[in-house]
Order: sequence, then C-alpha cells, then structure tokens
Amino acid sequence: MGIFRSIKRTTLAAGLLLMILAIACGGDSGSDGDGSAVSLVPQRANVVGSVAANQALEAFDFGVDELVEMLSSGSSEDDDGIGKFFKIEQFQTGGLFEDISRADFFGEITDDDDVEYFAILLHGSFDEASLITGLESVSGEDLVQQVYKGSNVYYPAGDADEFELSVLDSSTFAVGTGGAINDIIDIKVGDADPASDSLIDALNDLDSGIFGFALKVPADLAEDADLGSISQLGDLPISLDFISALDIVGLGGDLDGDSLNLKVTMEFNDEDAAESLEGFIGGIAALASGFLPDPDTAGLLEGLIIDRDGSRLTIEIAVPVVNIPGLFSDLTSPASIETFGGTPPGTPEIRVISTAIGQPVPILQSVSHVPEGQKVGYSDAPPTSGEHWSRPASCGFYTEDLPDERIVHNLEHGNIVVSYNFTNPAQVTGLRDALEDIELFDDWGVARPYDRIADGQVAIAAWGHLHTMNGVSPGELALFFEALAGVNGPERFTC
Repeated sequence: MGIFRSIKRTTLAAGLLLMILAIACGGDSGSDGDGSAVSLVPQRANVVGSVAANQALEAFDFGVDELVEMLSSGSSEDDDGIGKFFKIEQFQTGGLFEDISRADFFGEITDDDDVEYFAILLHGSFDEASLITGLESVSGEDLVQQVYKGSNVYYPAGDADEFELSVLDSSTFAVGTGGAINDIIDIKVGDADPASDSLIDALNDLDSGIFGFALKVPADLAEDADLGSISQLGDLPISLDFISALDIVGLGGDLDGDSLNLKVTMEFNDEDAAESLEGFIGGIAALASGFLPDPDTAGLLEGLIIDRDGSRLTIEIAVPVVNIPGLFSDLTSPASIETFGGTPPGTPEIRVISTAIGQPVPILQSVSHVPEGQKVGYSDAPPTSGEHWSRPASCGFYTEDLPDERIVHNLEHGNIVVSYNFTNPAQVTGLRDALEDIELFDDWGVARPYDRIADGQVAIAAWGHLHTMNGVSPGELALFFEALAGVNGPERFTC
C-alpha cells in the first residue's frame, strides 16, 4: 500500500479539517531551530505542520502497527509509480523507516483541493547508501542520482517527474513533489529564505506540543464549501458568510496529564466575521448538548473555551487521551477526508436513527487481538464484539464462510457485517441485489453465509448492535447501514 499517497491524503485532510473544525467545532511543532518544520519551509507553502511521532505514539498508547493501519485504511493496492517505493510496511518494525522521531510536512493546497507541491521531512537516523539500496530493492526499480547544490537528489528511472528524494544529512530525509526538494535545498544552503509570514506566526502561536498544523485558506476553498448540504446547518437562523473571510487556521495539541489540550486559532479578514463565528460555535455547542445522551461527550462541550481578540478567534478544548485513537481514525479515514457535506456520522439525526432498528448488545470485556487461527468463544452468534484476529476481511459479498474471529475485526472498524443462512439460491441472489443498491455497502459492508442462525434468517451486526430479520428486507438493510455504517466501533476504517 502506498504510504506516500496515504500521508498526502492525510495532509490534505488536515488542511480541510482545520477549516471544518473552525466552522463546526462544535516534539516541538512550532519552533524555528535547525531542522524544524519552520526552518525549511519554502515561501510557496500554504499548509505546514509537525508531529512528534514518538511522543504521540507513547502518549496515545498507539503501536506503530496501529498507526500504520489507520493511515493505510481504505488505500487501494498501488504498485505503480511512487507506490512501488514507499509502502506502508516500511514504517513498521524492521522497515526502512522504523525509527522516525518526528515528521514535518508542508505543501500547497490549491483552489481545486489538490496537493501537487508537497514534501515530508522525516527525522531519525539515515545512512544514504543503505536507504537508497533498500528503496531500489523494495521497488525493483533504479533511482537516478543527480547533484543539486552539493546534495544528492534521486528520482525514479522510469519517471523523473513522479517524485524526488534526498538525504539532507544523517538525521533528515526528505521526499516531495513539484520541485519541493530543490526548494528545501535552496533554503538549506542559504540561497533562499524560509517562509516567515503569518502562516508561520500561526504555527508558532500554537506553542510547543505534540503536534501543530497551520493552513492559509485558499481564496476559493472556503467559498466553495457546500455547508448547505449539511441538514443540521441549513435550518439555523444564522448567516454563514463569515466562512469566506477565513484567512488562516491553526490546530495544535499538547498533553496535560490524562488529557490532550487542543487549541484552534482562526484569523479572519475582518472583525465582524470573527464575532459571527464566535456566536455560531456557541450556538452549535448549545444545540448539540441537547442531543447528547453520552455524559462524557456533553462534558467535553461544557469545557469548550472560546475567546476572541479582534479578528482572531481561539478555541480550546481538553479531550481525554483514551479517546484519541478513535478521533485519529476518523480524521484519516477516506469517509471523513473525501466527503465535505452530508450528515456526518454521530450527529443527533443518526443517533436517533440507530435506536429505530436493532438492539444494543453489551461490549465484551476483552477486545484484543489473538493469533491468526486461534478460536474465540463468543457469547452471541453472530458476535458483535470481542477478541479477534489481526486482519479484517475486505468489503464484499462472500459465498464462502468467513470466521467470526475475522469479521469481529471489521466490526471494530465500524463496518457492518451481514450474516445470512439461505438454502434457497434465489434468496442469496435477492440479498446480493439488495446490498448492491446500498452505496455504503461498497466501503463499509461484508456479507457472509453463516449456519449458526436459523434457515431463512439474516443477522445484521455493527459493533455492539444487532438486528435480525426473516428473509430479505431491503428497507431494513438500508436503514441499518444509514444508521450505523462508520459510526460504531472504537476505530473507524473502511474495509
């Protein structure tokens, strides 16, 4: 799987989600010392950030394999171009990039939401000769070396425009597109000045922490955001004109005991826009609190701090560290990145729908991985939680058995598992046709034969939720997917 494509996708998501967070909010990431994100950022960049990788993994109780799984979820198998060189497995134990301490990035997000100019700087320990040899071995393709201002720059022999990479020194490796590597080297040798404008100020203002991102909003990006498609916003008696005045957004996070303190900063082109958003977020928080049965979530909103100083708005909120893996999976999943509009999972509307079909099932105490092939004794058939194997099933309609131990991992990811027991082939065809008409099934659904339920029965499962029916009811299937696909589960990835 292509790690570079996944991280590019996540970077674009960071920029877009910063703006979304500002609208619907309701390691040393900003330093300018040698080798930091700030010191090597070209002036062309309009999004910049830094993540203290080791601190983040330790603080949030992530394993590297878990983080890799989050980044790679939903990525298609890609053996062409850059995907041949940078595979997700290289960032796992034993891979070429297993000892990364910090990752900095910058890029230019254009008005059409694209990221053609982009670079990642990985900080760790690198031996240039071994790294280049390793990349060539992984890809089966040669890298061509050229020298630019005293630094070796490499590109694929098959496509010089695909990407470039360079080991800047023994502790810094850079890979980028669109001429970004040459721009980094220009700064490194003193032939160009790094960015030092309001974008960098916004990053620095986030203070030191585990991570920080800052985005200078492209002129047409906010104006083109289709917020009218979000039904909960369309009926509010408030103008959303402030969005077009959004100039710079920053997001930073720092640890304070068992909480991650998130800080969002927003700079507007005029003071009226900042004042309008201040009132809007306060109203959204008050509205949402009335729909939230979960006291922990309601408590988060109660701790929301909103402060305005002229045209600058600052929002702060403390999130329990135990909730961070689920939040991270939301940010990096294709569902949250590629969709801007529609009813997002977890909104009051979907919480109401989820009570209209099926029944909640208690989550089993142990939900950890067990070795592949090891049997697990579940309390229900089909299960809706519990211990499971490390590899989930791919989305799709299966006519052969899938073990409970595999599909429980799908449930943990927010997938929907449809188990059926039909001896009549016509019923199997009818179920397949009904699922093909459900768009969410393509990314969130697994269907499998299952002989532990009665003949002629279908059981639809989400994490901690189960609905059974006799025969095929397209309406019930569609309602279950609409209510719970990508909603339940401690992690949420498409399959």
